[in-house]
Amino acid sequence: MKHVLEVVGGIGVSRPQGESSLVEAVELVRSAVENCRRKKLPKLLFNATGLTGVSIPTLVDRFLAVEEWAQEAEGLVSVALVVHPEYIHPHKFGVVVAAHFGLQADVFTNETEAFDWFASVSD
Repeated sequence: MKHVLEVVGGIGVSRPQGESSLVEAVELVRSAVENCRRKKLPKLLFNATGLTGVSIPTLVDRFLAVEEWAQEAEGLVSVALVVHPEYIHPHKFGVVVAAHFGLQADVFTNETEAFDWFASVSD
């Protein structure tokens, strides 16, 4: 599955659709982060709500995914992830891990909140 990256107000936006495993979904985000970094887009909004079949990530899954995204971002891309509520850890574990790895990231249940968050993120 390939994602399309569109640019909305200087923000890279990806809204993939279809069946996906957790591993494939993590790779889609990594690829979108890479595309933003290469295109010098400092912000990525990744809306995963159109993906189906993705299992709820364990704490280890979250840690490894965010570590990979942080390495790909190289400190140059901030990530807003939009997912269904059941995918958000009660303590936003992935967001905490992202900060540890130097990745500015947060998770939301809708794009409006994600776009609003970007207003508080420096480029």
